[in-house]
Amino acid sequence: MKMKSCPLLIGLVLAAALGTVIADDKAEIAVDPVSGLKMAPGWEVVRASCITCHSAKQFLQQRGTRQTWDNVIVWMQERGGLLPLDSETRKTILDYLETNHGPGESFRRPPIPANLMPENPYVSEIRKQLEAEEAKKKAK
Repeated sequence: MKMKSCPLLIGLVLAAALGTVIADDKAEIAVDPVSGLKMAPGWEVVRASCITCHSAKQFLQQRGTRQTWDNVIVWMQERGGLLPLDSETRKTILDYLETNHGPGESFRRPPIPANLMPENPYVSEIRKQLEAEEAKKKAK
């Protein structure tokens, strides 16, 4: 039995060998096989800045507006040890995240503000002190 070559099958095999390809509304975007990041403009900066501390899996499945992503950066700088970013690096990261991980149909609502949440019975005394200090700073 003689088999015919299938261009689609050959393309899929090549795509798997070179890295996954994700279909976008406008074009196909290759995915870095090591990090899983879409190889879109700015991806190298994101890789160098973000996955030095944590896996890209931390944000690959997340969605957010530009403001949401900026809030995450601020939080990481205040609580996670992220060093200050120069304005161009920050802009590149936000552009990448907004474009490739912006709100979509699966976008989750923003977190409920802490002042609207019930008191957490498991929060530590240190955390309570930090939150009280933060509240004092905001009150000033």
